[in-house]
Amino acid sequence: MSNSQTIQTLYDAFSRQDMAGILALVADDVDWNNEGVASKECPWNGNFSGKAKLPGFFQAVGECLDIRVFSPQTFVEQGDHVVVLLRIESTVRQTGKPLLNDAVYVWRLDGSGKVSRYRHYNDTAAEIVAWRG
Repeated sequence: MSNSQTIQTLYDAFSRQDMAGILALVADDVDWNNEGVASKECPWNGNFSGKAKLPGFFQAVGECLDIRVFSPQTFVEQGDHVVVLLRIESTVRQTGKPLLNDAVYVWRLDGSGKVSRYRHYNDTAAEIVAWRG
């Protein structure tokens, strides 16, 4: 399986809410740290590194956002990296505000084909406005 196919498989597991399927694709010490973003008060932006903490990320997303559109549109694979351009449309549950984002996800995979690092880049200003209401 190519690295891009691994990420697509992870997205498919996400769409099915299949946490076991997601965890099967990540390294035990996966680096999943997004606490450095401007919208770090949003519960899904934090340090969820390590396979044991990673379910907390998906729990935060599931509890806080009603996702209507999660559409990976372009996959660019270079060596051990996969960059994905995607459209995400959701509503923040606590405020009822829409959150529309064109995002870039950057994935790194290790030699065994498992995700070793994840970062996302999106409109954090829109994210914080929707979160705060």
